[in-house]
Amino acid sequence: MKHSPVVSTSRAALSRRVAAQHGFTVVELIIVLAIGAILAAIAIPGMRDMLNSTRQSSAVSLLVNDLNQARGEAIKRNVRLLVCRRNAAGTDCVAGAAPVNWQAGWVVCMEGAVAESCAASTATDPNPVIVRPPLDPSLTLTAPLAVVRFSPNSSAAAAVNFSLGGSWSGATTRTVAVAITGNITKQ
Repeated sequence: MKHSPVVSTSRAALSRRVAAQHGFTVVELIIVLAIGAILAAIAIPGMRDMLNSTRQSSAVSLLVNDLNQARGEAIKRNVRLLVCRRNAAGTDCVAGAAPVNWQAGWVVCMEGAVAESCAASTATDPNPVIVRPPLDPSLTLTAPLAVVRFSPNSSAAAAVNFSLGGSWSGATTRTVAVAITGNITKQ
């Protein structure tokens, strides 16, 4: 006995209809977009705070590394090295009244004949050794002095505390301390 072709035809038609119904409805898409928007609204403020905190941590680490490098170069070269607030060209130090705003960046250079200024650059001794660009506008870096001087015996001319803060709500202030002995710490 033969099977009825009607049964096989209706199954084939049903499986074609089911196979043709793939994709999403407009309602499903709107629900998924709404859930995504809610999650983004929750995550963005936390992400912004994390980026600001990372920017601040990077600036502190960069300052500490440059201060340590200046101290090491003073010993190695047997000369006085300066870490100072930079001028607009990034070629020399700029004096300032306390508290000095270091937001414009800093230079690491060998001290010249004039106190608290960079020596002239030569082919064998390029000066400044390091030039740092301005900090992000959301960061503030201040210190009581415009110049930190390291002697060949690794000591600093004066103790200095740098304060690095932020302009966003909830920003903490981080401190970098340079002791008279030349020791540099993050606090």
